[in-house]
Amino acid sequence: MSVPSAPPDEGESIIRSPDLPFVSSIVGGLFAGRAVVVSGMVLPGFASDRKKFDIDLCCGLLIDGDHMDNKALHFNPRFEAKAGWFSGPADDKLVINSFVSGQWGAEERFDNPFKEGEPFQIRLLVLEKYFKISAGGKHVCDYPHRVPVETIRTISIKGNIRVDYVEFQPPIGIGADGKPTIVAPMPKQELITQIDKPSIPFILPLLPGGFVSPQSARFTITPFLSAERFTINLMCKEEFLFHFRVDMPNPSLKIKPGIIRNSSKNGVKWQTEERTFATFPFSKGITHDVVFTAYGKSVTVDVDGAPFVKFVYRDGDDPANIDAITVRGDVLVHRFVHKG
Repeated sequence: MSVPSAPPDEGESIIRSPDLPFVSSIVGGLFAGRAVVVSGMVLPGFASDRKKFDIDLCCGLLIDGDHMDNKALHFNPRFEAKAGWFSGPADDKLVINSFVSGQWGAEERFDNPFKEGEPFQIRLLVLEKYFKISAGGKHVCDYPHRVPVETIRTISIKGNIRVDYVEFQPPIGIGADGKPTIVAPMPKQELITQIDKPSIPFILPLLPGGFVSPQSARFTITPFLSAERFTINLMCKEEFLFHFRVDMPNPSLKIKPGIIRNSSKNGVKWQTEERTFATFPFSKGITHDVVFTAYGKSVTVDVDGAPFVKFVYRDGDDPANIDAITVRGDVLVHRFVHKG
């Protein structure tokens, strides 16, 4: 059984940057005319061992195992274009199904509208007799209800995607009488800090509250032609909660490219390094965009608009304690933008 995430606040219609697997109750439930929107990006194949993702609308919190609650909608795009020893037969279709009374029903299969490494937006609109499902604003299919929609209580999302937000339309809160009621979403003011051509080393102190969702930090940078190394760091006093180090290649000295992710404890005592990556994305003298995005227990790094890596904070580290963002080393920062 998966442990549910905290549900949205009453009147809160958007859940931003949830960690996966994600499970949440649906405040106000579902009914004809209400929609669920999931926006994010399908991760490239190298970023996940699980080449598919699931969005489930469930009738309880038992979403896995032999005694699952009913699943009114199981939305399952697959990306196994080739058969393999471990992956099984090839399957690159969108599969939709329901789990009712302990059994899966008949699958409905469609051409998969999603591609690895590309953004998506899914809209699941509840109508009286069926779900109307669209992706990227284009109609995908209609899926007849196999269980009453008023029994749906929970949404579950997992797999090889990054979710930027989940939105329930219209927003529903719980009124003083304990009954669901449509509420106006509270406007939220986004604080943006932009700094052009800061000197290196660059240090931006953060306001109390740390680097948490839905914050992001964008660095437009150019490694020097003579660059050996540069780092981008999320700091808590003198500790590195996230240390992103780029080692530039130097064939004449037989230095290979490397991107090291790590954290520190007890006065820069380095923890276990993470070094794996698919393709080295940086070049000397070339300008790149690097974006750090805060999630619940992790931070993701995009390079030039493509997902690069996800770093899960180490045990005991709380991103709410991050008090500074720093850039050091052989790099020019053209522009830094922090949104929060």
